Amino acid sequence: MVPSRLALLIPTLLIILSCSDSRYDVDTSVIDYQADIKRMDKDLFEVQDKDAEWLKGINEKYGEFSSIYFAEIMRIGDANNPMTAGLASRFTRDPTWSRLQNIIVNRFPNLNTQTEELELALKRYAIHFNRDSLPNLVAYNSGYNVGIYPSDHWLGIGLEWYCGNSHEIIDQLPPDVFPQYKLDKMAPEFMVPNAVKGFLYFEFRNKESDKNLLGRMVHAGKVLFITAKLLQTEDYARVLNYAESDYKWCEDSAYDVWKFLLENDLFFNEDPMQINKLMNDGPFTPGMPAESPGGVGNWVGLQMVKEFMVDHPQVTLPELMNMESDRVFLEYYKFK
Repeated sequence: MVPSRLALLIPTLLIILSCSDSRYDVDTSVIDYQADIKRMDKDLFEVQDKDAEWLKGINEKYGEFSSIYFAEIMRIGDANNPMTAGLASRFTRDPTWSRLQNIIVNRFPNLNTQTEELELALKRYAIHFNRDSLPNLVAYNSGYNVGIYPSDHWLGIGLEWYCGNSHEIIDQLPPDVFPQYKLDKMAPEFMVPNAVKGFLYFEFRNKESDKNLLGRMVHAGKVLFITAKLLQTEDYARVLNYAESDYKWCEDSAYDVWKFLLENDLFFNEDPMQINKLMNDGPFTPGMPAESPGGVGNWVGLQMVKEFMVDHPQVTLPELMNMESDRVFLEYYKFK
């Protein structure tokens, strides 16, 4: 399926951007794009007779994403292989996953709110970054395999990851694979921010400098900051998938976190294990108090970028993302 083409009126947009009270406020009505989150989850589970012809119909409707779903997300085979229909049928007829699909449908009978928020965010992205195409949107049930799947032409969302953590299927998940800190992030309000973040990480996958911790933090900070601006939100806790108490801990402990990074000479540390400890999700951030949230390095990167953009009101979002120097962000941000 070919992505929707956008009618980008470049001269008009330049005027809008230059005359706006805020560099982030844009007129999304000039973009000819209508988001439509296709419900692959329903199409898979509602049909009982899943023969080769059924699979052919799925392939025709979802095109490239059908191959992505079966081969890469579910890992059950090529979408054009008739044997894949049998394996897909086993998944959709499994009592556990059938009950999960019922939970998904009850929780998300429609995705109108999410569609509207994603459409506006993607339109803002097209204006700011001068893009002439945007992804097709699709929702699926992967049995907790993959939450967000971006590709060149598609942006997929695993709805089961956002149904909350108080239903019967949660109790059946292995706790060593799904510890409490992961379950806490399965909230509906995190769906759209995660979709936008996943889209941006994919779009700018070649921009990340992974040589040291600072590079990882700055790139994450850029993605988080741009996500917030595309969503027009100041709720950075939501963008980070943090509880309000977690975000408050970071704010209250800002100086101690900064001191910890400096005293342990971590900003330019190139050890992948050490970097992952500070950037990856977890029950807390290793080396910091047990009350800390996981991945505090992401929060630090976000603060760097926020302060830099306050000090540089002339810098646009594309210019921010294209900045190659990570050290400059250290120069313009110090925890007070």
